[in-house]
Amino acid sequence: MKNIRKDYQRYSIQAGFVMILILTAIIVTSCRCGRHKGHQIDLDGMHVQLPDTLRVGMLNSPTTYFNYRGTPMGYDYELMDRFTKFYGLQFKVMTGGTISEMIQWLDEGKIDILASPVPVTAEFQDRAILCGPRNVSTQVLVQKTEVPKDSVIKDVTDLVGREVAVQNDSKYFYRMQNLNAEVGGGIKLTTVSKDTITDDDLLNMVWKGEIPLTVVDSDVAEAALSYYPGLDISVKVSLEQYSRWAVATGSLGIAKALDRWFADERDHEKELFRKYYHLSKLEVFDTPDDSLEDLKTLTFDNGQISPYDQIFKAAGKKSGLDWRLIAAIAYVESHFDADVTSWAGALGIMQVMPRTAESHGYTPEEMLNPSKCVEVAVKTLSDLNSMFQKRVPDITERENFILASYNAGPGHVLDAMALAEKYGLKSHKWDDNVEVAAIMKSKPAYYHDPVVKNGYFRGKETVHFVHKVQSVYTYFKDRT
Repeated sequence: MKNIRKDYQRYSIQAGFVMILILTAIIVTSCRCGRHKGHQIDLDGMHVQLPDTLRVGMLNSPTTYFNYRGTPMGYDYELMDRFTKFYGLQFKVMTGGTISEMIQWLDEGKIDILASPVPVTAEFQDRAILCGPRNVSTQVLVQKTEVPKDSVIKDVTDLVGREVAVQNDSKYFYRMQNLNAEVGGGIKLTTVSKDTITDDDLLNMVWKGEIPLTVVDSDVAEAALSYYPGLDISVKVSLEQYSRWAVATGSLGIAKALDRWFADERDHEKELFRKYYHLSKLEVFDTPDDSLEDLKTLTFDNGQISPYDQIFKAAGKKSGLDWRLIAAIAYVESHFDADVTSWAGALGIMQVMPRTAESHGYTPEEMLNPSKCVEVAVKTLSDLNSMFQKRVPDITERENFILASYNAGPGHVLDAMALAEKYGLKSHKWDDNVEVAAIMKSKPAYYHDPVVKNGYFRGKETVHFVHKVQSVYTYFKDRT
């Protein structure tokens, strides 16, 4: 009887252990299914299962995906955001350095969608399903419009005898070599390093008159026109180049969902294309950072700077900030226009981003109220002061870091401090140190650096912002 009881106990323990394993397997399986089950949609009778959260690969670039004042932005990013919201999904961004790298991620199952322009070539069509938006671009010649009439290039044959600067070992370099052969020679091709000079740098150099001509893709050039008015990009130097997004070869359902949404929602593409490629980005940077010409329109009767001085003074008294510094930020951000909205969605007299307003308990619409907008801005400045207090002990020096972070978001400034330290600059000094590293962050060699956490950054805008606010602040102090 004792043996029978022992056998029964042994059996019960084993059976219980097996049951635990079975239940564990069921729970794990159900969790996995729950994570990947997502939403089922019907596309012309085809039932498509989309994951709850899409893993999306994106290039970190001036138009595809970047962080602006703490807000993720970009043409492709916003398209993906609208696509996922339409189907009630979430998405997580994974940034890569090259399209080839992220095509490999598709092969390995690391991402579900590559939401960046993938060239429509035989190589990529063999490795992925190209789907979603249909982008068309060409390589174009970039020249200034304000040049002598007889110097304007109207056709590629006019390039004979002219100097064109392009990135070395780039598609532009090889295209210009071929074009030179096609026109019988005579184009003076000069090259610059891809590691130190970007497309934007070359466009800026043409705009400033430092080089006569360059070549970039038409979509890059169109986006740049919003920063550099006065450039001509009408002369094409290549055939049309097509690009689309991509999914893995086994993800036909996701491809069909993308194609359907883009076919039905073309207005989204048009709206966002206008936002990122056509709307002017010249806000405070329409005059040099050391120029105060635009301030001559202001009068200083009885020491008054603006109609909002009482708001600035009350906020300054409450926060301990000099009210004239708050006024200087407001002037540089909006020229004291309380109703203005920027291309990126920044609102009101202090140009507060909607996400920042919401983080302080306000609606974006309330930022068009000067008192509330200033209140949020001052809270943000105070938070930034606390953040940088230990990193930059000197209060005068810290002011620059606070201003830079107000303009760009603290993540980019912390990245620039890390780059400065890595490359032998002083991470607690702004002028000639962290500001240099901030500008470095616009170049792939640096925004892909392991110490950088927030990717691409148009650093020269923030550098100009800091300089101009400080100049305006000094101007206001001298007159009040």
